[in-house]
Amino acid sequence: MSEATKRRGSAAAWTLAGILFVGFLLRLRGIRSGLPVALNLDEYAHFTVSAVKMFGGGHNPNYFQNPPGYTYLLQAILSVAYLTPPVGSTGASIHHAFETDATTIYTIARVTSAAMGIGASLALYFAGRKLWGTGVALAAAAFLTFTFLPVHYSHFALNDVPTLLPLCIGLFGLSGVIVNGRALDYGIAGLGLGLATGTKYTAAALSVAIFVAWATHFYDDREQGKKEFKYLVLAAGVALLAFVIVNPFAILDHSKFLYDVRRQSDQSSSIAKLGTDDTNGWFYYAWTLFWGFGALPLLMSIAGAGLALKNDWRKSLPFVVFGLIVFLFMGKQLRFYARWMMPIYPVLAIFAAYFAVEAGRWINSKLKPRTGERSPAYAITAVMIIALLGPVIHVVHNDQVLSRTDTRQLAKDWIIENVPTDQKIAFDLLGPPPYYNVNGALKGDPAFTIRPLPRGSEVELYAKKLNPALLDEFEQQGYCYVVSGSTQKGRVTKDPSKAPGAAAYFKALDERGEKIASFSPMKPGHALPKFNFDISYNYYPLGYYRPGPEINIYRLSGGNCSPDGKT
Repeated sequence: MSEATKRRGSAAAWTLAGILFVGFLLRLRGIRSGLPVALNLDEYAHFTVSAVKMFGGGHNPNYFQNPPGYTYLLQAILSVAYLTPPVGSTGASIHHAFETDATTIYTIARVTSAAMGIGASLALYFAGRKLWGTGVALAAAAFLTFTFLPVHYSHFALNDVPTLLPLCIGLFGLSGVIVNGRALDYGIAGLGLGLATGTKYTAAALSVAIFVAWATHFYDDREQGKKEFKYLVLAAGVALLAFVIVNPFAILDHSKFLYDVRRQSDQSSSIAKLGTDDTNGWFYYAWTLFWGFGALPLLMSIAGAGLALKNDWRKSLPFVVFGLIVFLFMGKQLRFYARWMMPIYPVLAIFAAYFAVEAGRWINSKLKPRTGERSPAYAITAVMIIALLGPVIHVVHNDQVLSRTDTRQLAKDWIIENVPTDQKIAFDLLGPPPYYNVNGALKGDPAFTIRPLPRGSEVELYAKKLNPALLDEFEQQGYCYVVSGSTQKGRVTKDPSKAPGAAAYFKALDERGEKIASFSPMKPGHALPKFNFDISYNYYPLGYYRPGPEINIYRLSGGNCSPDGKT
């Protein structure tokens, strides 16, 4: 190996290390947002709490609407962190820790998510290098590391970012299948496919990409295709085995598994949520990619895919097919969230990187008369800086937002300080039960006297069931304080015709209640964005100052809440 080659290799290694190190730091800032309460209802309801319950409670998650791969990983990590075997133990120390110090356990789960996100960037680097060399590999790792949505969701113990690690391992195997077609390549692709699908079901689309890669070999050389067919079967077998290892009760409790998968499919494809944007999923997801991945990186990705197909369609077609299948399948659902499209972000990163490198080389060739035989690395770096400037601004801003106190905590602190402990409070659905300190879940905080919280399917129906008559009930029952959040009010007022009773409720609350405190997440002079299931929770707009909804606290004065009443 020549000295020049060694220097290039060393420079690439240090550049990759820098990308991953800075990316991990960006994911750690604000990672304790909202704790000790996981204010995101999905984060509270799944994964972490399920991992804790498995200690002494059996290993069947009894819930398969999300696959349990991430849950089992968290159980293993908690087992090491608390020196408690996952089998043959009551897990008393972990249960006690979760009851008294949930912050530590959620932080462990969130750091795991962040680390897996960085691991995905590393795996994508190797996939890109096998396909198109070190330049594309480094650029692809940078796109996946510094774009907004992968960084934002690395702050939470959800399965979206963790899925990217096994998925990118599968893409590395897919790259090997495309370039070499060896049994090992098919095996790695199958391993990534099985582990990723056992973490998030939509990753199953990778199976089609593996098949397409094999089909291109068969198209070029029938004999080689026949030889590789047994490797394709091997990939399927490895994928199935890996899926069963991280989701064993898909077999052991197959009836419950099939029921939950059907239920999840039915909910996503046929039951719209109040507050969902009035558009179809394809338009919605296209919009989310413009800010979740970045407008310029997205355009570069589209152009890069076209250029790669033109230059070598055999290398690029499997990746294009994977991205299209996920996009087309998810777009036909009635429910859509930006994070559900995250499995295609590695593909977008690969093609954006391909374009960045080709653009850098072209720019360098045009500058040669003035600069001589300078390496195209300088031009490629300039293209990358321009492409990632916008996403990084929003990433850094979002980290600052998440590091500040949530409006829900500010409102709760105000209530503890200003509302007598014997008063009843009617809270909007703002967070999970620990937020309201139900049954004294948070040691040291007073337990509020609140109305019963909706559970299960009732959570989705909560906003629709509001009506002005509830205010009369509040006053009769002595619930003189009402805490209202914009994430519920915004779902209703976005289109009042879909929940007229609830719209009338919020109007009556403004008219009848005295607003005694208000907490906004926005900077002074910035209006709260119109409700959206992503923007209202992801804090992408630069007008946000802190996380959380806008919260207003009202005092009712009729019935038993009047000065002459019983309360």
